[in-house]
Amino acid sequence: MSLKCLEEIQNIQSWISRKTSVVCVNVIQETPDVKTFQFKAIEPQLFHFKPGQFIGIQLEIDGEKHNRSYTIASSPTRPHLLELTIKKDTKGTVSPWLHKNIVKGSQLEVRGPAGRFNCLDIESDKVLLISAGSGITPMMSMARFWCDQSSDKNIRFLNWARGVQDIIFRRELALMDHNHHNFDLEVICTMPGLSENWLGRRGRINTTSLADMVPDLKERTVFCCGPEGFMEQVKGCLQALEFDMANYHDESFDPGGKKKAKIASEKEQLEEELATNKAAIGPFNLTFNKTGKTVVVEKEEVLLERIEKEGIAIESACRAGNCGACQVKKLSGKTITANEAGLFGERKEQGYILTCTTHLESDVTLEL
Repeated sequence: MSLKCLEEIQNIQSWISRKTSVVCVNVIQETPDVKTFQFKAIEPQLFHFKPGQFIGIQLEIDGEKHNRSYTIASSPTRPHLLELTIKKDTKGTVSPWLHKNIVKGSQLEVRGPAGRFNCLDIESDKVLLISAGSGITPMMSMARFWCDQSSDKNIRFLNWARGVQDIIFRRELALMDHNHHNFDLEVICTMPGLSENWLGRRGRINTTSLADMVPDLKERTVFCCGPEGFMEQVKGCLQALEFDMANYHDESFDPGGKKKAKIASEKEQLEEELATNKAAIGPFNLTFNKTGKTVVVEKEEVLLERIEKEGIAIESACRAGNCGACQVKKLSGKTITANEAGLFGERKEQGYILTCTTHLESDVTLEL
């Protein structure tokens, strides 16, 4: 490597902006319905993030805007590339579009990183990674991170797939298992095909198989990701085995499942609180500071939805309070927020709020 090349690498900026233009440099067909898209920043940047975090993208498809969040599959130990491994949902809109249209040379704009589900903020000497289907992506980011560092962390990795052809990262996982003495992998197929000649473990997760595969379960910190039903099964098994759930951490891979259900429940609770609060019966005046425009907002309206209705440009991704993309600064007034996991302490102290889970409690002025 030339001295000039080394100097260029040393001068690359870290990933500190909330919005980054990227270009696709490679597409890998992982399984028949899963692709990995590798991106690099158009303006050279190093992608620094915590393994397990996600990014948001916004696309316009047939004249309609769509926001999606995708977990980063790559590791921050390989900061020049950002990898998104995405399963094609035949009933969806965005993932089929990505599979069909994103090729080498395609450009996107990504926002992030975001998310509290990560392995850096949680201390552990022995971990158990549990994944199913495309929920393997945050687990893979963590596993790559630890293996790249030759970490002495004891890693047990259980991955469920429908059949052999559905095992994402199959070759790389086998290589990690072979090369790292402290990395112990087991892949379980729930419904392998008759022609696949699968010799490994079969079936869905249950207390007996989990206790058999992980005899030192209670000594480990568990990270889990997969479809909502699968994660509920995992939690049920852990509780039945008297596992300390304080050492359990998960992230729903289904953006329309757990997060939306949680927000719906919190919204219902919030509306009840508003109804009993005589000082917050509404409607209220919402003022946009930059334009001076004031609109009337009902107490049950979600702030983000009203901002979008007024045609004001605002970023959004998860729409559940987890990613932080829709945060804006509140200059005055009272609000109540159902979920602000994506808003970190410093921004909260500066007066920022997450509009996707916020309702007004009084007249409010925003820095928009």
